[in-house]
Amino acid sequence: MANSKQILAKIARDAAMVGLTVNSASDTAVVIENGSNDLTVSYVLASIQSPMGGVDGSVSPFLGIGIANPGKIKITSSIHTGGNMSDIIDSLVAAKLLALCAGFANNILLSNDNASFSGEIAGHPDLLGMGQ
Repeated sequence: MANSKQILAKIARDAAMVGLTVNSASDTAVVIENGSNDLTVSYVLASIQSPMGGVDGSVSPFLGIGIANPGKIKITSSIHTGGNMSDIIDSLVAAKLLALCAGFANNILLSNDNASFSGEIAGHPDLLGMGQ
């Protein structure tokens, strides 16, 4: 139920504030300069987009607030060879970006350009098992 546009805008602002170079920022992606391996941050919407438990928002608009599943933050490397974690976290810039994204409660997906490597880092422990 998070607003991906605002989350990506905050990631772009935060990245600039910690000294990372934001090559481009849009409603769907933020591209961070990382030498020959630019990193793209995007937001993957959750499969559950409404409160769980049969709560009808038109009848009880405040019941179930906070229990909808958050989406995931995805960091994609522009490198498409290899197939391991070093394709993505290959520099101090990449490590800083990962740390910045880990400040959100969302899970973080890591992937290289051709998806020969992908992994997921769990977000805040209180959100585990929320249906995603």
